[in-house]
Amino acid sequence: MSFHFKYKPVLLKNGSRIYRPMIPIIIYGKEIINALAILDSGSDMTILPKEIAQVLDIEYQRENEVSGISGIPLKAKEGKINVSFGKGRENYNFEIPVLVPLDRENLSLIIGRCGFFTKFKITFDEANRKIEFKKTEDFKEMQKVI
Repeated sequence: MSFHFKYKPVLLKNGSRIYRPMIPIIIYGKEIINALAILDSGSDMTILPKEIAQVLDIEYQRENEVSGISGIPLKAKEGKINVSFGKGRENYNFEIPVLVPLDRENLSLIIGRCGFFTKFKITFDEANRKIEFKKTEDFKEMQKVI
């Protein structure tokens, strides 16, 4: 079985519209948050905005200095979140590691590869502006154990 989501239109500051591969997820913590996240195959880690991290009241393992494509180092805290993701009857709950940048505000929630991409075969269909997900065999085995 597989499921898909259509890219979401985003209006830029200059007035133009682009379509981004965004997916709905539910994040569990002190509160439950329904969010739209950008699915980013170029990001190693999930980036959780500090405003969301504060609402969730997540526990941190350590503080680290990280840098993205810009190469500019940022201080970030490392933690984990529990998420629910899927569509229709295919709904999955699992934990993913996150980085919470401390010096930046108003960031987008970005789902990176670590902890997420290994659970699904993910196909980005740019021509049709959709993302298809198919559960991996490893994830099926892991779900049986839990």
